[in-house]
Amino acid sequence: MSASPIQWEVVSKSRKQKNLEKKVNAHTEQKRIAAQLPKLEELLPTQQYRNLFGNINNNNNNNNKSHSPAKSTSSVASAASKNKSPRKTNATKSTTATADTSKKSSKQSSTNQGKPKTLEQAMKLITPDDFAAQLAQLKISCPGSELRWLSNIALYLNGALSFDCDPTFSGRSAQYPSNLASSGLKQAILEFLGSVGETNLEYFFYSLLDSMATELNSGQNVAGYKFVLQLIGQNWPSICSHNMAKTALLRNSYQNRSNICLSIMWAIGQGGHQSLTEGVKVWQNLMLPNLELKSFSKFVVEHIERVLNAAVARKSDDPLLINQQEFFACYNALNAPYNNMAKELQQSLKRSASLLLQRYIASPVKQANIFLTLLREISPNSKQRTEIDGCISCLLSNGADDCFKIWRMNYKKQQLPSLLLLRAIDNDWTDSTKLLAQSNAYHAFLQDIRGLNEELQAGKRKDIYVDDLETILQVKPKQSKQGKQASAAKKTVQEKSTAQQKKNKQNAAQKKKCGCCKWALGSILIVALIAGSLCYDTEVNGKGIFEKSATGKVLKNAGVLPHVQRGWYATMGASARGYKWAEQHVPPYAEPAIQTGINVWKLMRNACCNAYTNGLNYWRIKWPAMAKFIDQYVPDFSKKLEAFAAGAKDVAVNSYDKSATLIKEKVLVGRFSPENINQALNQTRIAALEYYNQFHKKVDAYAKLK
Repeated sequence: MSASPIQWEVVSKSRKQKNLEKKVNAHTEQKRIAAQLPKLEELLPTQQYRNLFGNINNNNNNNNKSHSPAKSTSSVASAASKNKSPRKTNATKSTTATADTSKKSSKQSSTNQGKPKTLEQAMKLITPDDFAAQLAQLKISCPGSELRWLSNIALYLNGALSFDCDPTFSGRSAQYPSNLASSGLKQAILEFLGSVGETNLEYFFYSLLDSMATELNSGQNVAGYKFVLQLIGQNWPSICSHNMAKTALLRNSYQNRSNICLSIMWAIGQGGHQSLTEGVKVWQNLMLPNLELKSFSKFVVEHIERVLNAAVARKSDDPLLINQQEFFACYNALNAPYNNMAKELQQSLKRSASLLLQRYIASPVKQANIFLTLLREISPNSKQRTEIDGCISCLLSNGADDCFKIWRMNYKKQQLPSLLLLRAIDNDWTDSTKLLAQSNAYHAFLQDIRGLNEELQAGKRKDIYVDDLETILQVKPKQSKQGKQASAAKKTVQEKSTAQQKKNKQNAAQKKKCGCCKWALGSILIVALIAGSLCYDTEVNGKGIFEKSATGKVLKNAGVLPHVQRGWYATMGASARGYKWAEQHVPPYAEPAIQTGINVWKLMRNACCNAYTNGLNYWRIKWPAMAKFIDQYVPDFSKKLEAFAAGAKDVAVNSYDKSATLIKEKVLVGRFSPENINQALNQTRIAALEYYNQFHKKVDAYAKLK
């Protein structure tokens, strides 16, 4: 019996079984991950969890009751009752109908009581616990996605506050609608907004602006969006002034839709209620272009006045940190005449201009520059005295000394504005300018301009306002009868003391100048005399050796000569090394400087020549008209002038020719001939080169000393 050979077979799973195992493993892994995640009831307090899911459970219970067997039994019982007696069936029908109507009315009343009718009621229904539950659910469903949290919170609030509202909430306070929310809700929202970071808030602010415009364009309500934008703008004001170019494009795209454009401007203007600088920047760049459009004029005018009044009401330090160019652009826009605008709005702009000026003067800026600009704009035709009040505020500010200096420098050029300003100060001496009476700088300025008035009166051309200015200075402020004598005596003493102080200062300055000159010249002269005497003593008595001279012998006998020689050699060695260093390092800088000086000299020379040529050509062009004008009053006077000028020119030319001929023929001959002068110059050049070589050898020798 022969045994059959043993064969091995490889048994493997089919493809279907492998796919099934993969699906089972993936499903078990998903269950395991889901089991490890925390549950909502573990994260939230019990009361919040019940409030969140209580309505869902009640709805499910109601549905279960409607589908329960009790309904079938009640239907069977009603059918049996129908078969028993028709009167009873009619009675039961009537009772059930009344019950159904009562239930419907109760449901309608409950729904009417639960649904808010106004924005105030809707805001009160949002509690901090509801907001916290919504935020917690978002953080679980979208972990780490802060922008998604922000957008979902905005959607949640906009859904809860689904009411139609005015684009700018006209007639309401600047804090509306955020002042309707409870303090706890507002605090919770602000903490959440602060936790996401200012960068995310800035990006979300402009994306929410775009979303608000889109929703308004489609006819939706955006009260919740405005609530969030207001909270961001008033608590992070700098965000409103960022990316103004992007905001301007968004505003321009909805320029023809007044409600959308007003909503955008209302949202970006919220930062101005907390920061004056941001409010002025936003108003100037984004709202001012729409000032003359009828649909936006009222809001733009009222907004800037509200921002400035809010800055005045805030007694905290809120300076206006913009440059002078931006300020005067905004100030001039507020002061400009708008004839097509209502008078109330024009008056509001003037009030805003005055408030803006006072706030800018109170800010850390150079009041002297503001004072000079305002002084130039003072005119007798202006109905408002905003510029005068601004100048007075500058004189009472911290930079009053600089303002008085600027006024003193421009007093002669700005006589009429100075006259009007001094009159205003004199008229309001007991009210707004009372503090100037206590200012020493103001009294010193009055003394100075008295001298300036004397100079103007002594001039050949007397200005028409000098007498009025002198009259203003002679008028005394209104004083009480008891204080007239004391103030007059005090004024006399002050005038005498100030005059004496001026004289003393001038004398001291002159003495100081003379003293400095005397000391400098005297020191140079003494050093020169000492050096000359030492050289003479060394060459005559010592035969070129200092030790054998009379001075050297005296120093040698005193035992000081070695120290003097050591000090002399050290000084000469240091000087020689310094000279060699300068000789090596100075020429690279000296040569460009010399070349620059030469080029500047050539440029100035050419400019003078060009100016002379242009002036001569201009004179030649204008002279015929001038000659004709002169001849009208003095006949043939122009010809006499031309003849005199030609004669003077001929005399000058002939004198120059004769002088040149005389010098050539009488002076530059013999010893002073050109050949002898060139020979002397060559000898001088050779002697200078020899002296330079000897000097350089001595410098090298002294430089080697240590």
